[in-house]
Amino acid sequence: MNSNLSVAMCCKGMVAAGLIVAAITGCGRRGPAVEMVEGTVLLDGEPVEGATVLFSPESSGAERGLPAGGRTGRDGVFHLNAAGGAKFGAGTKMGDYVVTIIKQDHDPVPPPDPDKPPSGPPDVKVWDVLPVVYKHAITTPLRATVKKGKNTFRFELDSSATETTPK
Repeated sequence: MNSNLSVAMCCKGMVAAGLIVAAITGCGRRGPAVEMVEGTVLLDGEPVEGATVLFSPESSGAERGLPAGGRTGRDGVFHLNAAGGAKFGAGTKMGDYVVTIIKQDHDPVPPPDPDKPPSGPPDVKVWDVLPVVYKHAITTPLRATVKKGKNTFRFELDSSATETTPK
């Protein structure tokens, strides 16, 4: 075999192997440095499925956190995903956060009638499943401080909480 040909084949193999390793391990960190954040949401001691958990930074400036959100599973567990290009499910930046938790439900949406022209969106009633106090940043009593390393939070919501409940 020609020595130039064998060198070329060897180089192609090394390049292909390098591409496979890069695909598996990644080519370095993308986005801001974040810390792992997960947690559980309970309402009166029971896991809340399908709630949206939002972390909003309390401070401004260079040390400001990064807005992040997650959705709870059947067990009430969420994994935070930072805005701004961090790896999915990785968490958010260190800092102090206001935490809001939202879950809404709605009437069933009727299927369109194929024999009638479209008449716009159906009139569907939507309501909050969780107390409204947890929905707004100015009324929620929930706070979290994200530190270096893995962060685990437990948010125990009370169905009788109101916006006038002291923080």
